[in-house]
Amino acid sequence: MNNRKTKIIGYVLYLILVLGLSFFLFLIRDQYNWVAGALRELFTYLIIGLVIIYTIISVLILFRNRTMTVLFYGLFGLIPFFISIPFFKSPIFEKPIELTGEIKTIELTYIAWACDCANWVTDYHLTKFSNNTNDSLAYYSIYIEPMTEELKLPDSVGFSNDIIKFKGQFYKNRGFPKDFIPLGDPESSRIFRYSEFEIIKSNHHDYQIELTNY
Repeated sequence: MNNRKTKIIGYVLYLILVLGLSFFLFLIRDQYNWVAGALRELFTYLIIGLVIIYTIISVLILFRNRTMTVLFYGLFGLIPFFISIPFFKSPIFEKPIELTGEIKTIELTYIAWACDCANWVTDYHLTKFSNNTNDSLAYYSIYIEPMTEELKLPDSVGFSNDIIKFKGQFYKNRGFPKDFIPLGDPESSRIFRYSEFEIIKSNHHDYQIELTNY
């Protein structure tokens, strides 16, 4: 009797832990910052670890007692794990810290996507993937990251078809730029960290005229 009571208490504690972690994952599902990202990853690994431990214990007890009740509890205990799967994606937005070491000068065109995504593309990719079939152009879009705060682009830049010449380096890995706080769930992309920029074309004036006429 005591043995059964111990099993029930253990199972209840397991459910409380897993469901509690799943609940916290649900609460921070749309928060994209360093703290939320780290907690999301931690909770994910804790849930996976708890499920693995629970499964191993259930299998051992099943082989020992050979009862369908144990099998039922073992399968039932996996339910919280499957419920948590949608929240396992962990957009921690790790800052790629390794640069390629190759200084490049590139001209990028701004695209006003209907999402909080990478907005800059090379002329080559803009021409080759102009139809954006299967998000091909979006895949090759680039995030930009200024080397210093003073190098941030002015407010007069960032309109559709603006063209800027940048000098800098790509990060080795796809990811998100420093201090990037997105809305929704954007895709990672290449990042170009620039040390210089030159405005080739700005549509700010035309945009202001359109607003006035509107």
